[in-house]
Amino acid sequence: MWPDPDYQLEFSRPAFAWRRLRLPGGLVLLGLTALVAVEYNRVVDQQSQLQILVERQQQLVALGANQVKSAPAPLQVVAKQSAVKLSQPQQKAVEKIVQQLNVRWFDLLQALESQQVPEIALLQLLPDANRGQFVLSGEAKNYQALLKYVSQLQRVEALDQVHLQKHQVNESHPQRPVSFEIQGGWQR
Repeated sequence: MWPDPDYQLEFSRPAFAWRRLRLPGGLVLLGLTALVAVEYNRVVDQQSQLQILVERQQQLVALGANQVKSAPAPLQVVAKQSAVKLSQPQQKAVEKIVQQLNVRWFDLLQALESQQVPEIALLQLLPDANRGQFVLSGEAKNYQALLKYVSQLQRVEALDQVHLQKHQVNESHPQRPVSFEIQGGWQR
């Protein structure tokens, strides 16, 4: 009943072994080698170009240092520029621009952003720097959220005389949001 223990096993290569994969595998290896060589040449070229640019930059810095020593003092340049005379309308225009640039816009924006409420969507801010006032437009989820937001803005120290200028409920929208305009002033 026992099987015959005299088995004869013949080990041979399967027909698919390396014969079928030899050509495609060699082509893939050759292609990858070519790609590596091309990429290596590109990196070497970039490094040489970078080295050239660094050398040029060092030359320009050295040249610039020599020219700075021979250049006139900054105060002399400013004195020469301030000698230009402006007409009366030009002088007023310059003063107006300087006044606009000296307005502390960051304080206004920071005061408004510090009081953000999830139920309020701010859509537009129209500042008037000459009068130190602003108009803030947006939408609120409901009227109670709007009133809460206005009271929060009234408590901000950087803002003054904040009040609800107008509001309107959007009846056509299913959630009935409240469009509003808030007017106020800020310390410049």
